Amino acid sequence: MPQNLSQSDLRNRSFRNQNLAGANFSGSDLRGCDFRGAILTNANLQHVKTGQSYKQLIVLIAVAVAGAVAIAFTFAVAVAGTVAVAGAGAGAGAGAVAIAFAFACAFAIAVASAFAFAFAFAVAVAIASAFAAISAFNRGAVLEGVLYTTVTIILLGFAIYFLIETIKTIKNATGTDFRQADLTGANFSDATPQNTEFSTAIIAFVNWTGVNFTRCQFPDYFNDSRIIQLCTHRDGRGQNYHHADLKNLHLQGVILSDADLTGADLSGADLRYANLERSNLSEVQALGSSFTEAILTGACIQHWGINSSTQFTDVQCHYIYLKSPQVERKPASGLFKPGDFEKLVNQFTNTLDFLFRNGIEPQAFDLALHNLLTEYEQAGLSLHSVVALGDGDRLVRLDVTDPNADKGAMHQQFMQDYESVQKQLQAEREQNVDLQKQLEHTKGQLTVYREQSTFLQQFVYHQTNQFSRPTLNTSQAHFKGGFMSNDSSNIQFGNVQGDVSGVAGGDNTGVAGKGITGAAGGDISGTLTITMGQLEDSKDPEALKLADLLKQLKTAIEKPDSGLTPKDRDKALKHIDSIGKLGTEPNNADLLDKAGDALDALPTIIKRGNGLIEFAEKYLPTITTGIKAILGGWGISL
Repeated sequence: MPQNLSQSDLRNRSFRNQNLAGANFSGSDLRGCDFRGAILTNANLQHVKTGQSYKQLIVLIAVAVAGAVAIAFTFAVAVAGTVAVAGAGAGAGAGAVAIAFAFACAFAIAVASAFAFAFAFAVAVAIASAFAAISAFNRGAVLEGVLYTTVTIILLGFAIYFLIETIKTIKNATGTDFRQADLTGANFSDATPQNTEFSTAIIAFVNWTGVNFTRCQFPDYFNDSRIIQLCTHRDGRGQNYHHADLKNLHLQGVILSDADLTGADLSGADLRYANLERSNLSEVQALGSSFTEAILTGACIQHWGINSSTQFTDVQCHYIYLKSPQVERKPASGLFKPGDFEKLVNQFTNTLDFLFRNGIEPQAFDLALHNLLTEYEQAGLSLHSVVALGDGDRLVRLDVTDPNADKGAMHQQFMQDYESVQKQLQAEREQNVDLQKQLEHTKGQLTVYREQSTFLQQFVYHQTNQFSRPTLNTSQAHFKGGFMSNDSSNIQFGNVQGDVSGVAGGDNTGVAGKGITGAAGGDISGTLTITMGQLEDSKDPEALKLADLLKQLKTAIEKPDSGLTPKDRDKALKHIDSIGKLGTEPNNADLLDKAGDALDALPTIIKRGNGLIEFAEKYLPTITTGIKAILGGWGISL
């Protein structure tokens, strides 16, 4: 269990090499403590006081006084030598005066400052030399006095330097020692560290909020005043952090809006709740960093480095820029919805991207894409990829070959068209809820009947397609105690009667879709009907959408005025059936090859029909794109 030492007087205590992980020192007096090599991970050091204790100060003062006395004695000897030389030529009176000033010099250095000593020494030498010159008028004595004076002044210079360094050492002498200590995750918020040694400590993720450092030693990378200011005051808005080393720092909640972090190393940094609005994160390294609940709206992320360990949970980001300064906006128009940036951040490239929540609405997508291709024909749009992002979400990416294309306008137009059709479809669904339920119930009944009787499947096939087939006389075809009348809208089994008007024929909301031509036997149209029925029975929304697209193709191909030869019509239906079967068995490699060939061959066949020219030009591209999008969502690439 972590130790609780809060609000304690721990001065001069030694905790060297102790395991104090998670210990609570909050509010304690740690002056003079020795924490060298201690483990203090996640320790609570809030409001602690560190620095020199009174005991340390007394020892340092004693050392300083001893040093000063030693210096005074050394220079007293030097002065005495100079005075002796000067006194030899000037007489006893001059020697006495010089010796008096020499003692004054010694006293000054012992009790005052180096400057007082320098002044006293200079005066003593000057007077001694003057007496020598006046009394003896001996040129040799004067020159000798000047020589010794010069030597003594040089020695004085060394003494002054030594004294200044001694004072500096005393002033900066370590009070609390954390060298080699592991302070990972420790909380020093609002502490008052003075004369504290952190130079070789591990200070990753330390919380320095509100700390005011005085004469403290840090690792080299933390000796940057910009970094210390950011970690203590938490406000770096508009500041320049070019190539700053911010690895593994505790930066929770810092304000870095409009800051320039170009080339900074944020690897492993804890940036939870940080405000990075409009910041320049170009070329930033953010490997393993945490941006959980950070604000990134308007930030530029050109060439930044992230990996799978970089966290973006619940990031607040309405839009982002891919190039500096504020160029290549994502999304090109509008705003990200909550969670979009987290899903898309690893996918950004120079493409036109559309994110669809909970799958793609095929009809809305077809219309929006058709309008986009028509309006921006010169942009060179082509499908890049369809990516499944999980939870049913899809990312559709279009390549844009024209570098001058207005992606913002393109994105805006597409989304407006898509959302408009989507709303219309939703309104229609809401208005027809009861009808849909009734049709689904009827569909279920007919599915059971189809499984029970090949004869019933042939009957439905005949009634719904009305092709030139041998007429089946079923005025009262008995079946398990019931009968079916010629009225295809009313099927009765014993006492059970169901209305299926609107299900057969051309109504695509029925059981088998538009233009059902059969459900059994060797006819390819019937085989295709069964395949689409299997897609619909899967209850997968994407499978239902695929079935709907295939029905549209089937309806167009089977139009009496399509202009297709019977042979081409059957080929086209077989190709559609191959695609549908791939939807029911996505892991079947043989079907994958057949479906790929089918999707390539369909446009060629359809264009041979004189009555299908408009369909091939206006609708076929969007239908095939929709099919690829749905299959791509299942991981199938055609």
